[in-house]
Amino acid sequence: MTKGARGYYFRPRPNGAMLLQIRHDPRLRRTEMHRIAGIDTTTGDVRPAENHTLSDEEHALIADWLACGNGLDGRAARAVAEIGHIAHWAQFRATPEDLDAATEELLWAMQDLREVLVRKLARRSKQ
Repeated sequence: MTKGARGYYFRPRPNGAMLLQIRHDPRLRRTEMHRIAGIDTTTGDVRPAENHTLSDEEHALIADWLACGNGLDGRAARAVAEIGHIAHWAQFRATPEDLDAATEELLWAMQDLREVLVRKLARRSKQ
C-alpha cells in the first residue's frame, strides 16, 4: 500500500483488521475515517460494513493486505498493531469506566507520539 496521501487505512485488531476509508474535508480542515469492512485473518472472511459495497479496488487492497500486511517489520509493525488494538478496545470493548480512567493519559501519550513523529519528520525533510 502506498504511503503518504492515501484513501484507506487498515486498523489492526485481534485476529484481523478493519478497513477504514479516509475522507478529507478541506473546507473544515478535517479528516475522518469511516469503517467499510472487517477482515478476519484466521478465516479470511471479509465483512463489508452496513450500507457499503466493496469495490474491485477495495477487494484488491484487502487481498494485498492479507498477503503482505502493512509492509512494516519488527518493532514498527508491533507498535502499529498495538495502537490499532487500543483503538479497537476503546471503540468496542471499553466500558465507560475504563474510558474515564484511561482517556486523558491516552490523549497525552498520543500527543507526545505525534509531536515526536512530526519533529523527526521535519528534521529528515531538511536533510
